Amino acid sequence: MVYFAGLREVLDTYLEPAQVADIERAYQVAKSAHDGQMRSSGDPYITHPVAAARILAELHLDHQTIMAALMHDVIEDTQVSRQDLAEQFGDQVAELVEGVSKLTQINFRSKEEAQAENFRKMMMAMVQDIRVILIKLADRLHNMQTLGSLRPDKRRRIARETLEIYAPIANRLGIYKLKEQLELLGFANMHPMRYKILKAAVDKVRGRRKKIIEGISEQLTERLKAAHIKGMVLGREKSVYSIYKKMRDKVGTFNEVMDIYAFRVITDSEDSCYRVLGQVHNLFKPIPGRFKDYIAIPKTNGYQSLHSILRSKDQVRIEVQIRTELMDQMAEHGVAAHWLYKTGDSHPAENKAREWLQSLLELQQSADDSLEFIENVKIDLFPDEVYVFTPKGKIIQLPKGSTPVDFAYAIHTDVGNTCIACKIDKQFAPLSTKISNGMTIEIVTAPGSKPNPAWLSFAVSGKARANIRSFVKNMRRDEAVNLGYRLLEQSLSANLDTYEVEDLEKTAQAINYDSFEDLLASIGLGRIASVLVAHRLKYQMDEEELPAVEEVTEQDADPIAIKGTEGLVVKYAKCCRPIPFDPIVAYVSAGKGFTIHRQTCPNVKRAHKQNDRYVPVEWSPDVQGEFSCDLELEVFNGRGVLAQITSIISNQDINIVNVSIDELDGNINLLHFEVRLHNRAHLASIIKKLRVVPFVNKVQRQN
Repeated sequence: MVYFAGLREVLDTYLEPAQVADIERAYQVAKSAHDGQMRSSGDPYITHPVAAARILAELHLDHQTIMAALMHDVIEDTQVSRQDLAEQFGDQVAELVEGVSKLTQINFRSKEEAQAENFRKMMMAMVQDIRVILIKLADRLHNMQTLGSLRPDKRRRIARETLEIYAPIANRLGIYKLKEQLELLGFANMHPMRYKILKAAVDKVRGRRKKIIEGISEQLTERLKAAHIKGMVLGREKSVYSIYKKMRDKVGTFNEVMDIYAFRVITDSEDSCYRVLGQVHNLFKPIPGRFKDYIAIPKTNGYQSLHSILRSKDQVRIEVQIRTELMDQMAEHGVAAHWLYKTGDSHPAENKAREWLQSLLELQQSADDSLEFIENVKIDLFPDEVYVFTPKGKIIQLPKGSTPVDFAYAIHTDVGNTCIACKIDKQFAPLSTKISNGMTIEIVTAPGSKPNPAWLSFAVSGKARANIRSFVKNMRRDEAVNLGYRLLEQSLSANLDTYEVEDLEKTAQAINYDSFEDLLASIGLGRIASVLVAHRLKYQMDEEELPAVEEVTEQDADPIAIKGTEGLVVKYAKCCRPIPFDPIVAYVSAGKGFTIHRQTCPNVKRAHKQNDRYVPVEWSPDVQGEFSCDLELEVFNGRGVLAQITSIISNQDINIVNVSIDELDGNINLLHFEVRLHNRAHLASIIKKLRVVPFVNKVQRQN
């Protein structure tokens, strides 16, 4: 019980004795299940779930959550089953544990797919019960606190995942206390040298800053007393990760970022917040455009506060946050404040969390697979928002960079699907217009209209992109069926017309498809290899008599002709940028169709163990269009070199998409061109032209 003693001390401060006894039973089950297991650090494994449970206990989470936290790894890592937990502790605790557990019984094609599916499962469990993600955040926080015993590469991988997924989720749920710890630990393990340098620099200036902070705090406190306003002034210190982000995003240098002194004023009511703001603006000069009212318009996670940046008489920049005590509690603990402060059935952070969870359900329904789902969720874990109005005055919050298309889908999926035009501040504007704070947007719809695939090039929000993609995939079904038909005929080396319709339908049903057309669409989208279907058609016999699938190969199959039109079913790999008439192969990607690679692509060479996922293909003789290609030129420095090179390329009917320059030494530069051209002959002609230019030392195609 030595490990449980510290946790018990916290539990006794807010739980009933009977509930603490239930938690102790859960501890005994976890301790017994993990008996003999050790962590990488050499500590007994039970220390980890106890530490995670203590993090949640300090937030005053209910006893079921603490029990689930203690047992969150028993289903995954031990012989204890969900049924065992349900029988001993009830269905709610068992569901919480199962929601946090990873999927260990399913074989995935890649580590990325397994991680994405685990994340999807956890998010769907969180939709049912938000306590799942609170347990996972506590689990991740303790793992981050004990990363020191792992290999550097593993530390970086876990740190990156924390910064990309878990810290933003904590932020999205308004739990800044956990978010800041996750960010700091993630930064320290992802970029240890940058962390050490920045931390040393912060420590160095802390002494002289302390005196300035104390002086400004005294001025603010005296002004509030003189105005008879209740308020507590606190000097705040920016986190090392916050400073790093501002410097990385080129908001300012270290000295510029550290020149802002941050303060928080906690007062007793919403009315007092605005009275404090008036006094602060009288005391210090506000900087135009640097005031934000998150009380009238809360952030997407329910955060409320007044923010203002000011300048003192000594030209010191001051950032002030003004909020009530309740707002401060919500800001620090978000949805967890429901348990910590017993604030009732709902509060802004909890309501916002429920809205977000509902949007996750819509994203899940629109996404074809877990990788697409996690991509859409990442988009929605944005730190910045814009606030716009409907014609009736309702405020809509959207990601920074959103367009009227994102606004339309935020109103309702049907509004987005039937959108044909928009008015911004009563003036017609393109649907691709980036919207700004305060705009009033009106969407024009028409019955029977459909989403335009081109919207994907500027839509930002996860909901909009997921719905547009879903529509485009359905729209391209005919294309998928057509490609599946061609692939199957190629694998059969015969015309499908020679087969009876009954045999084709029977084969589809044997592979669990409702119709043969559905089977062809799946082949075209890469969900099932055409060679397997051809194998069944050739051998119309009982399943037990069929040769093993592993024995079937496509080595002798004739290549299929690929045309130049790029769609959802056939696309071209960016890693090697194939152009007509490069020797090529096609990679079968589940749900995404075929990706064309050059045969010399390093990714193709490394994937020799997955030969069954590669299909031999060749270019159609009548292929047309423009194709991306990368050129690298080694040139001697000189005036007008870049202008002459670009002129030569443009004169060859080649479109220059992007140019970058790297300096090799004082006399030689590397020019990187991304161009669009027609085929290999076109490429050969431009390389020949460039090689004879006097100041060009070397020309080669990249990748």
